[in-house]
Amino acid sequence: MTGSDALRRVLPVLLALAVTAAPLARYLPGWVVGLSAAMLLARGILLWQQRQLPPRWLVALAVAVPLVLLWLTLRTLIGREGGSALLLLLVGFKAFETFSLRDWRVLLALGFFLAATPLLFDQSPLAAGWLVLSLFSLTWAMAALHGKQPILTSLRATLQALLLSLPLMLVLFVVMPRLPGPLWSIPAASATASSGLAEDMAPGSISQLIPSNEPVFTAVFAGAAPPRRDFYWRVMLFDQFDGRRWFNAGAVDEPGGQVLGGNPVSYTLTVVPDKGRVPVLDLPGEVAEGLRERAGMVWRQPRPSDTRIRYRAGSHTGALLAEPLDASHLAYYRHLPAGNERTRALAASIRARSQGEEDYIRSLLEHFRLENFRYTLSPPLLEGDIVDQFLFQTRQGFCEHYASALAFLARAAGIPSRVVVGYQGGEYNPAGGYWQIRSSDAHAWVEVWLASRQSWWRVDPTAAVSPDRIEQGVEQAVPAVRAAVPILGGRPPAWIMALRQHWLAANFVWQQWVVGYDAGRQRSLFRSLGLGPEVDTAAVLKGLLLGAVLALLPLWWWWRSLPPREPLLVGWLLLAQRLRRVGVAVTSADTPAELLQRGTSLGEADREQLAALLDAYVGLRYRTREEAAPLAARRWLRGVRRFRPSARR
Repeated sequence: MTGSDALRRVLPVLLALAVTAAPLARYLPGWVVGLSAAMLLARGILLWQQRQLPPRWLVALAVAVPLVLLWLTLRTLIGREGGSALLLLLVGFKAFETFSLRDWRVLLALGFFLAATPLLFDQSPLAAGWLVLSLFSLTWAMAALHGKQPILTSLRATLQALLLSLPLMLVLFVVMPRLPGPLWSIPAASATASSGLAEDMAPGSISQLIPSNEPVFTAVFAGAAPPRRDFYWRVMLFDQFDGRRWFNAGAVDEPGGQVLGGNPVSYTLTVVPDKGRVPVLDLPGEVAEGLRERAGMVWRQPRPSDTRIRYRAGSHTGALLAEPLDASHLAYYRHLPAGNERTRALAASIRARSQGEEDYIRSLLEHFRLENFRYTLSPPLLEGDIVDQFLFQTRQGFCEHYASALAFLARAAGIPSRVVVGYQGGEYNPAGGYWQIRSSDAHAWVEVWLASRQSWWRVDPTAAVSPDRIEQGVEQAVPAVRAAVPILGGRPPAWIMALRQHWLAANFVWQQWVVGYDAGRQRSLFRSLGLGPEVDTAAVLKGLLLGAVLALLPLWWWWRSLPPREPLLVGWLLLAQRLRRVGVAVTSADTPAELLQRGTSLGEADREQLAALLDAYVGLRYRTREEAAPLAARRWLRGVRRFRPSARR
């Protein structure tokens, strides 16, 4: 390919690759995306100016430097980020060594792989919409690369091809046997976490907590949902304190305990697990198969992944967790490091005037409620004996400050305690009928073990200090958050809220029925269609394909029965139609000579092309008797289709 023909056929390829790579700008290092875009732009300029490509040795040398930089940036060339960045760079540099038609075909094939890479990062409806745009662009580029049609003609052919493939795509999506997980199930870098929950809890180490509005999981209740104040979503357990932080020492790892009392609820969660950790409503009774219970009624994936999962569970809100403890476990949950003497003295004072363990815990909550403690996301930093400093000096903090102080006070009085970390609350979306739990709902509370009941009892000191945090969420508990985080603050106009809720509801349905369309969803759909619980999806697929073939057979038979359309006749009618469109008076009785005479109103170039077409027509119709005549007639018909005269001005 050379000259203007190469420019017309190849520029769509470069444009399609740019459209395909655009979404990766959100996820990959800026220099990777910028360098790849510069390579595609430079290749387009070389084509435009019809300049020679740089030597291949120079291109190979230029590739080595970005690969080294990529390794230094990501420390890997594989995985989600590394592999996607490597593919994007290779596409950019591959454009600099493409010359023949075969080279451009290879580059287009790489483009189809590149179109799928954004799905490794995002499976939202917007990502799917951009994928459709990318596929359309690449298919159009393929049509432009292999043909000489005008742009509008190739665009129309591309749209027709994609629309014709849509029904088959939908059928295959519904009936194809489902894999255990999505094709994009590639582990993310270990430094990322969807929930934002840390591996430990260090009160006083953060002086400014900015809540994130990032969605973490959704919940759909079977029947009426419990009150929002009972939305305690259990994720992690911290059982030891070293004077600065609470953490899980791992000494107690055997699951145990029995749920007593409470109000039973059933629900379905959709979540991307954080290092295998999955939330459950406190206290869980039944959890879907495939998850494993750990000590303290927390649940984990056997093999952690960052793939979105959907599971059903049952819980009992407001229940007790019965779990007899032996002497070693009692000592374990009472252990405290040295220090914080003022807190120990406070515990002894309140314990002396309390009538039993439960009365002592309630007295502690009353202490938090009456002693001018304040809930804030901007507490002072704590040093030294952090519990003493918090209880007697600063008296400002958020949930982890209060949970840490209460757990310490319980242990100081000889009552076993531990800190539970997860989420509290959620936002109901009436458009979608589900609850959305976000990172800003992260929370910590305490469980104390009552000897009189041989059970763990949930106690939330934050509720004593700031009831609004539990009843309405952190954005209502801390008005300053509305100024610091606009998306959490104020109440936007009703129409904006309605649009937001409908968009979130649409995204929820998309995640449930498209991204989350697994084997279970497929069986449920088949059951609703009356196909039975043990339907063979392969048999259904074969039946649908056979039905489609049988339905098309009559159409094929009818099409075969039609008399063949002679290329010369089709071309003659098309030629007359094109001339009429530009004002040439054509009748059905005109001879080729008369048609040429009527074309005097055309421009000089159009008249010359018309004369050549009519001369070839006369030769094929009246003079040619060779075996190659059918092939020549089809070539002549293609020439007529390319003939597009314009009215003379």
